[in-house]
Amino acid sequence: MKNKQQEKLDSLIKQLKASKFKYQPKEQKPVDWSKYDEAQVNEINDMLLLIREVVDKAESNIGLQEAPDSIGPGRPKNSPADEAKVILLQQYFCASNRVAAGYALLFKEKLNLKKTFSYKTIERAYEDPEVALVLEEVFRLTQVPVSQREHVFGPDGTGLSTSMKQNYENDRQSGKVHKGYEKMIVMVGCTYKLFSAFQFAARPAANEFPYFAPLLAHTLDRYDQIEMISADAGYLSRNNCELVKDAGATPRIYPKERVIIRQRGMVAWREMLADLVCDPQTWLRDYHVRSNVEASFSSFKRDCPVPLRKKLQQRKKQEAFTRACNYNLKRLCYLKYLKGIIATDAWVD
Repeated sequence: MKNKQQEKLDSLIKQLKASKFKYQPKEQKPVDWSKYDEAQVNEINDMLLLIREVVDKAESNIGLQEAPDSIGPGRPKNSPADEAKVILLQQYFCASNRVAAGYALLFKEKLNLKKTFSYKTIERAYEDPEVALVLEEVFRLTQVPVSQREHVFGPDGTGLSTSMKQNYENDRQSGKVHKGYEKMIVMVGCTYKLFSAFQFAARPAANEFPYFAPLLAHTLDRYDQIEMISADAGYLSRNNCELVKDAGATPRIYPKERVIIRQRGMVAWREMLADLVCDPQTWLRDYHVRSNVEASFSSFKRDCPVPLRKKLQQRKKQEAFTRACNYNLKRLCYLKYLKGIIATDAWVD
């Protein structure tokens, strides 16, 4: 026989699924459009300067040795930092390799490039392990300015098309996401909307559930305190609730029908569902902050609407990750005006 708490939970979930629950959303905060306009006017200039600053800082942090002058036969080695700057520039402008080589020539002084190089060098940069190291450090540095401010996070995945003829949302609804897409899964800060962790799925239709633990672990490494994780039903499990609690945070993972409150050794599971039954309005208000994750994906795809161009899987993964770095850098450009967060100040030793 079901206890009263279980009956209340079953009834509540049925109401939510049928859209019959009268949810009271919180009031929307006003947007200072004058500051937003200022950020847009200065975006390109700020973005180029930020690419230069963050890559130079990343190069310094990881201690890359400067490329020696070429002696003898063979292709000369270019600076991994310069290559990282150019592929960040390329993805920012959604440019082909040849056009990117032209942009590198145009913005050589702005980016403080030691020299320019051919479009083939730009193509090969996507599989250079030293360039990958620079970009990993760039990704970490983009989060330092908010590492003490951001406390609420949400995971989610999205498909990245490999053809101009495809639309992920339309194809997902008709079950056509197995071909023509690559999938990235990220953790997003729900206040400042920066990507805190990035995973490239093994296949386009991969289940997102196994990626929850590594995303959470990477976020824990980069932020001072996590207070809440808000996730959709695809991440629902007793183990994931316990992982969140062990991280010192509160789980808000959307329940499925026929879930059982019984904890089975996982206290966080029972606490989460009991909170939902006790105060559904507050619980749902906490959960719905994950709408910022969807907003982040929308912005991410508008920033670079062209499909992934690379054919080799390693290069394709790096292309997607470079776009994630650019997304964070652009957010920092806007946070400078909207929230007064100066990224370069946070990178000072």
